[in-house]
Amino acid sequence: MATYYSSIATEQQPFLNFPGGGPVTNGTGSGFNDPALEIGSVKEVIAYYTMTGNESAGDKINIYLAQPGTMIDPAYSSVVGTGIATTATINVGDDDTTGNYIYGSTAVVASATRYASGLDVHAASTSPIGFASGVSLTIPYQIGALAVEPTGSSAGTGISGAWVYATFATLATPVANQTLVFRLKVVKP
Repeated sequence: MATYYSSIATEQQPFLNFPGGGPVTNGTGSGFNDPALEIGSVKEVIAYYTMTGNESAGDKINIYLAQPGTMIDPAYSSVVGTGIATTATINVGDDDTTGNYIYGSTAVVASATRYASGLDVHAASTSPIGFASGVSLTIPYQIGALAVEPTGSSAGTGISGAWVYATFATLATPVANQTLVFRLKVVKP
């Protein structure tokens, strides 16, 4: 039987590397483990949005301002609602253009569907709807070190981070005072 190694296990082989880097058999440094992937701090963000009844398809809900280096783990993120509309689907993404996919050659652009696509959230439910169909499920994404949200009117001014947001892909007959609750699993370096 053959033994294969994941990206983390490859770097953790004896005498090859220690978490965050270390000596190798030839005494030189090696490809260091990404601390965000191996020993990052895991947090959960719980955010809610209360419907006004005036929303329409294409509208955006800013959920969380993710700091540079942060990763959103869609496999452990979800949304649930209290009956927000007769029809409602959302996509979840971010507006970062400076980050990187952990592997692969996927171009880095702001993506409204980076974490989830086509989630049916119209009905009241007590069961969370897990994020699905986002590219970062198969290619993890890290918010860029240079991510900045503009503030004010001066070019180059802003706060560090990128908005993680939901977009109503479809929406019919929104109901005021009903709620969406988002739970994001956040890995911080």
